[in-house]
Amino acid sequence: MRDPRAGKALLAAALLIAALGIRVAEVERSPYRAHNDAATYNGLASEIARTGDYDTGTGPGSGAGGSRGPTAYFPPAFPYLLAAVDLLDGHEAGGRSAVPPERLAQAGLGTVAVALIGLVALEAFGATVALVSLALGAFYPVLIELSGPLVAENLLIVFELAAVWAVLRARRARHPHRWIAAAGGFIGLATLTHQNGVLLLIPLVPGAWTLRPRWSARALAAPALLVATAGLTIAPWTIRNAIELHRLIPVSDEAGITLVGTYNPASAAFKPVPYKWRLFWGIPQDAKLMHDAAQFSEPQLSDRLQSQALGYIGNHPLAPLAVAYHNTLRMFELEGSFAWHASATAVSLQHGVAQVGVISFWILCALAVLGAWTKIARRAPRWLWAIPLLLAISVVLVNVETPRFREPIDPFLILLGGCALATALGRVSRQFANPG
Repeated sequence: MRDPRAGKALLAAALLIAALGIRVAEVERSPYRAHNDAATYNGLASEIARTGDYDTGTGPGSGAGGSRGPTAYFPPAFPYLLAAVDLLDGHEAGGRSAVPPERLAQAGLGTVAVALIGLVALEAFGATVALVSLALGAFYPVLIELSGPLVAENLLIVFELAAVWAVLRARRARHPHRWIAAAGGFIGLATLTHQNGVLLLIPLVPGAWTLRPRWSARALAAPALLVATAGLTIAPWTIRNAIELHRLIPVSDEAGITLVGTYNPASAAFKPVPYKWRLFWGIPQDAKLMHDAAQFSEPQLSDRLQSQALGYIGNHPLAPLAVAYHNTLRMFELEGSFAWHASATAVSLQHGVAQVGVISFWILCALAVLGAWTKIARRAPRWLWAIPLLLAISVVLVNVETPRFREPIDPFLILLGGCALATALGRVSRQFANPG
């Protein structure tokens, strides 16, 4: 008699093979030019491959925004991954020749993310939802199209889902603290990929705090271990920043450039998309600063721009609410076609491909709404659903470019969609089993 578990495992393997094949085909099919952040990632990867660090020099323009280096603007995990790819394929000098192999690595990351969606669903909802979610993730156009560009979110989503899976897996493990330690490491790596990855600690600490009595030393050990391993993972980069930049910078000094890009009069008055982020060079009031930036170190420039952004918020206290409103519309692709056209152009996505992604996202949202009302979804621990909410809040107050900045949130919509479809499949199978 055939083992049903073996059949499900074969189906899961087939779905993952299909996911990889589709993503590789998308990389080979789609034209691409690495510009904006992707060009910087490519350049940093080359520096790392040749020197082991962000060796951008200390002269004018070697830091972010035209400041003097060294730099800590871009968190290190994604550039180091690309550097590993460069070393393996022999393109240590970076440039255009390094881009195709780096893009193929994105296809691999996308396939790992699909596998982790299935594993999270397996732990939270069971085998049926896991297979359905795996299929949704494998064929979801948004995750497929993101296999083409070089975006750090492709790595963030892997570490995010790995951390969630490890905490869920710890609930039934004989040695749960090993899984908790791994989860903390993944949170640290997520933070070193994108600073908002540290927000995973907020829901995963209660997720790890499951033993009773709650205030016993044994129960407290799990969340303490989670925080400690996350901190230890981040610490080497923090030490590097202290040595190189002579400042306590846990991960990145991007706050100033990031905040002022949204909170300024020019962005606020931009009619097609109010409060659309722009580099401070594109703010008329900061035209002179573009030429003066070379006088500042990167942290000094960040401090100046952060003070400027906070001053704008002080003079316009309702600005964060307006930013959150418009960015929420952008997150749900409801701000108009100009918004998603601009976001697609920023990461070199073809507009036709991006439009398919927008439509598929709306379909997924409808499935997720249905899934949220199912009994299966209610079985999951509540902290699981806090993750997409916290990640959404972290970007809507600053900048949302879809689908890139929404990528870490979409897997949770896929999980809810999997709950909806699994519930529907269960009802259909019961009707066939009991036709009377």
